Amino acid sequence: MSAPRKKVSREHGVALLMVLIGLALLALMAQEMRYNSIVELRLATNQRDELRAHYMAKSSLGLARLMLRFQKQLNGMQIPGIGDIMKLLSPDGAASPAQNVSLQLWRMVKIDCYMLQGLIPSEEPTGGVGPKSGKKFSFDDDNPELADKQKQRSFGSFEGCFNAVLSDEEEKINLNQLDLGPLQVRIPLSKMLVTLADKKYEFLFEKEDSNKVKVTPQEIIGAIRDWVDEDEVAAQLNLSGQGDPIVKGFSDEAYRYDRYEPRYKPKNARFDSLDELYMVHGVNDRFMAAFRDKFTVYPDINSKQNINTDDPVLLELAIRAIADPSKPDARLQDPVFIDTLIQKIRAARIVPIIGMSVGDFVTTLTAAGVAVNPTITSNAAGQGFINDKSTTFMIKATGEAGDVTRTLTAVVRLDDGLGRLVYYRED
Repeated sequence: MSAPRKKVSREHGVALLMVLIGLALLALMAQEMRYNSIVELRLATNQRDELRAHYMAKSSLGLARLMLRFQKQLNGMQIPGIGDIMKLLSPDGAASPAQNVSLQLWRMVKIDCYMLQGLIPSEEPTGGVGPKSGKKFSFDDDNPELADKQKQRSFGSFEGCFNAVLSDEEEKINLNQLDLGPLQVRIPLSKMLVTLADKKYEFLFEKEDSNKVKVTPQEIIGAIRDWVDEDEVAAQLNLSGQGDPIVKGFSDEAYRYDRYEPRYKPKNARFDSLDELYMVHGVNDRFMAAFRDKFTVYPDINSKQNINTDDPVLLELAIRAIADPSKPDARLQDPVFIDTLIQKIRAARIVPIIGMSVGDFVTTLTAAGVAVNPTITSNAAGQGFINDKSTTFMIKATGEAGDVTRTLTAVVRLDDGLGRLVYYRED
């Protein structure tokens, strides 16, 4: 009889399989832990950089307000106007009485992290003598990565930067002035009519918007007036030149908003921010894209338009504002003539930091043959049409840290101290 066969074990290799499965599970767990650690670290880094960027932007805002404080002090200085300087430089020139000419410091000073180069030394400053080695160095033109590294600013243990951009709000059309009385409202109303009736903006009023609303420039002006005035009756524009330029109609001003969902009523109070204009009947994204830089709501309602602007549209409005209404000049309807006047005004600004005075502005227009309103020529300092200084400024302050950017928008009115905040927003 043959010996009985041994049973073949079928469990060979099971231990190896179990080890491989265990190693795979451990690898998955390690990868998951690694991924979670990276995500948590990135979140913590972003939160840290968000905080740093926020306070970098606040630092920029603080420096801008400090600079505007200096600007307010300069506004009170008595210096000769541009025309007076030219007289003094001429052979037979005579000294003229000093005027309150605007030194536009806010236009010339760039507020960013590099302005503190000499106050806050970095690990690798942008040029000169290193604070540690004492050796001179410069940017390496052949190594752009090194040059970029040298341009970065170091603040303590991190790198970042800030920047502030200022704009003059009193150069623009103040929409709240549409709530002025019959005599004072003529100037802002004429500015609105000229601006909205410009040929290049006709396409804005040719189609319906997403709310099935199609308006004319006059209807939008009436809707803005109804938004800021106190009554509840729809306003009507009187363009005949006789009587009040804006009169009360007979309809309810809220009927325009019945089609919106949800329905609402006009505010019947002045604008608090320019974004509020979106709620006015007929105003949409296209309208705001075209006119956001031309309108404002932040200056005092009795403020006068500043003539020291680089915007040709706003310069044209300033020219029209002081033209003598009793002697209409047909040339002011000619775009070529207006452009020529604007070029003459710009050429008269010899030094960019020195703004043009009201007297020099009037003299430039008079020399070009434009009849100026006699109330301005007789009393340039006390007239209520234009100004050469401003007290309301918008500051867009940006802070950067790592990959994070934060922007603060503030509007400051130079009433006292570092200026009073009339608008503030964090993006």
